[in-house]
Amino acid sequence: MAWVKIKKYEELTGDTAASVHARRRAGKWRDGVQCKVVDEMLWVNLPAAEKWVETWGQGIAARG
Repeated sequence: MAWVKIKKYEELTGDTAASVHARRRAGKWRDGVQCKVVDEMLWVNLPAAEKWVETWGQGIAARG
């Protein structure tokens, strides 16, 4: 399963919805890539979020 609702993401990672929203506002996470809103519910793409963690801080590759 690639996409999970924000509550499940919080349970799995210990990250918070507030942190996810802050990343979206800052442009670190892009809608449709690491996250998206469907029917007013925020979903997180687990493989894309994990890739972001692994590459963040490594220049241009971190933005994908």
